[in-house]
Amino acid sequence: MILELGASRVELESPAQYPLGNEKQLVQAKDVSASGITHVESFEVETGKITYNFEDMSDSDYVSVMEWFINVANGMMNKFYLTDDLGVTREVRFTTTKIKFDQNSHLLWYGSFTVETEQ
Repeated sequence: MILELGASRVELESPAQYPLGNEKQLVQAKDVSASGITHVESFEVETGKITYNFEDMSDSDYVSVMEWFINVANGMMNKFYLTDDLGVTREVRFTTTKIKFDQNSHLLWYGSFTVETEQ
């Protein structure tokens, strides 16, 4: 997996144990008027969420992901390019203000993060 933003680039050697799911959402607003008429407005934005799971991430990859999240992506603030293990590149941003990884008994890291795409 490769994470890129401007001149910053991180290449993770640990493969993702592939997404929990690929969720799609249309950005729309719905309201009901006083007379009972339903009004729906579409903002013509489709978002998708992809979760990447890691089970045996090395220390160096863990440090790289956390530094990228904090210093480059700035949590959810900045969009960046993510190239997954299949070679597909998407412009994404993180969906949460924190990501959680834990260390297992073999001194490897496990955890996940979710990114959001706009189509």
